[in-house]
Amino acid sequence: MRFYSVSSLLLTVLVAGCGAVKVADAAKPVVIKNEHVKSQILKASDITEIDSVVHEVSGLAQLQGRVWAINDNGGYASVYGFDEQSFKLKNTIKLDNAFNIDWEDLAQDDQYLYVADIGNNIALRSSVVIYKVLQSELQTSKAKSQVTSTVINVKYADKESIWPQRKHNFDSEALTVVEDELWLFSKNRKDQHTKLYKIDKTQARQSLTPSARFDVQGLITAADYNPQTKQLLLLGYARGTAFGGSFVWRVDVVNNAVQWTSAKRFYIKPFAQWESIKWLGEHEFMIAAEKSRLTPPQIAKFELPLK
Repeated sequence: MRFYSVSSLLLTVLVAGCGAVKVADAAKPVVIKNEHVKSQILKASDITEIDSVVHEVSGLAQLQGRVWAINDNGGYASVYGFDEQSFKLKNTIKLDNAFNIDWEDLAQDDQYLYVADIGNNIALRSSVVIYKVLQSELQTSKAKSQVTSTVINVKYADKESIWPQRKHNFDSEALTVVEDELWLFSKNRKDQHTKLYKIDKTQARQSLTPSARFDVQGLITAADYNPQTKQLLLLGYARGTAFGGSFVWRVDVVNNAVQWTSAKRFYIKPFAQWESIKWLGEHEFMIAAEKSRLTPPQIAKFELPLK
């Protein structure tokens, strides 16, 4: 979540290759509210401190017996593999054709790991980058290695201003896979909603408009979808209360559409700078927190109540 320099943003030009531009989801977004939601409090069932190599942990994935994590802006262009039981660091894999301008989330499907370089704190970026890594490339016994990724360039078709802003609706820290699409959720610093952008996983260059906008009553920092239960988790915090206002929305997805009117919100304890989320089963999930003045980098597990 750190602010990045203008010079670092120029690196996006180096990874923006040529190709056809695809425009998708051109429908006018609709604000869908859930006015009668009653929030419950969830308390962590287990908390584990993790290696400080991911002191700004901002994304989680789970595959091949590892929990994978990335660092926020300012970190190396590497993904880190941890033992899924002890959370001890086992692998450091560098993406040799990537830059960490502002990495904010991880997503996964059956074949690929997606690294989301989508942070846009002061709205200087009109386009963002997603790195697509074959999971088979991560299968290594070496503690350190490197891989090459495929690049997906995404442009916000609805972004007009080119000037830096602190209160705007074009930041994002949340990416997940839903069926055959990548779903990107914005972090609206201006109105505390979130916009949903649907991304084609196979197209190298795309220009997108949001398909919907939801009143999440805060700033969304991570997302994860469970294809078995067809439920989405959105992690975030209330503006101005980064430590005390962390929450998770649990949302049903039906026919590739978010059912926001039945969404449920849960507040998270203990307090920490929770930045990433991953389903662990039908009712369990884990979240990770960046290092702060009050807490070390850590992973916590939670259990959701039955519907």
